[in-house]
Amino acid sequence: MLLITMVLVCSCKSTKETQTTTSSSEGLVEKKLQQTWILENLNGKVITDKDFSSSPKIVITPSAFSGSTGCNAVKGNLVSKGDGKIQFSNFTTETKKCDAKKEGEFTQLLKTTSGYSIKDNKLFLSNQFGLTMSFKKG
Repeated sequence: MLLITMVLVCSCKSTKETQTTTSSSEGLVEKKLQQTWILENLNGKVITDKDFSSSPKIVITPSAFSGSTGCNAVKGNLVSKGDGKIQFSNFTTETKKCDAKKEGEFTQLLKTTSGYSIKDNKLFLSNQFGLTMSFKKG
């Protein structure tokens, strides 16, 4: 019991320290991301009208995101860890029934996102397995 308590206390401390340390490097990274991004490519495939009711998009602010899966609204917190690392957390989504065939894949990939890059006005998101999505400026 004591060991579990110590592990929890230490993990909470390290999380707080990490958040404090990374907040100073968030400024430049966050400015690049603070835009509306419209999905173009999902798992290596160009999206089509058959995949989504309308084009999925994400709107990024310094500490949060919102947007649409093409049918349902999504929102949550955005944790930037500097140097091309990002995480979509506290993810919530509406649960309207939709014909968007790729909606589940889109939301799952957002939840597993760990990295990003921006090149030629495009946002590229990746997870531990590699590139997952690309977006154009909205």
